[in-house]
Amino acid sequence: MALAITALQSVVAIAGANPTLATGGTPVVVKAGGVRAEIVLSASRSSGGRKLGVAVDFDVAPGWHIYGEPLPEGEGLTPTAIKFDGDLISEQKLDLPKPTPLRFEALNETLPVYQGSFKAAGSVMLKQKLTAGDYTIAGTLNFQECNDAICKMPQSVRFQIPIRIEPMAPAAPKNKT
Repeated sequence: MALAITALQSVVAIAGANPTLATGGTPVVVKAGGVRAEIVLSASRSSGGRKLGVAVDFDVAPGWHIYGEPLPEGEGLTPTAIKFDGDLISEQKLDLPKPTPLRFEALNETLPVYQGSFKAAGSVMLKQKLTAGDYTIAGTLNFQECNDAICKMPQSVRFQIPIRIEPMAPAAPKNKT
């Protein structure tokens, strides 16, 4: 029993130190074509000036791929990206895994792609001065879905993640010595 409690405390300590590991927020599922992305924040409640982890689980339908980076200039291909709107967010970072090089014989090129299931992780920083209340953190998932024969038009799919902004805790009084 003591070992189980110690292990749980270790997980909680690690998740607290790295907000990208904790996923206590409300997941939002984005679907378009054969692409599904589940986006979740590390908390569904926070206050201004706090950093929250972001986790994204992607699933791409069998036989299809979406593009990673870097892509050649001027070919009109759209890399996979998630961009949060700046209404509540002051900074954002999302790390996608390294894409797999895929050889396209018809194009005589090798391009970076994602296939199947993969995960991305990162963080967002909430703006410092936010009024308490219920909000949504909005954003856009961009990608282009292709198979061996065709590429669909690039997609820009909007999403909204609910979040409750709590009042800022008052600063501790300073000791006068």
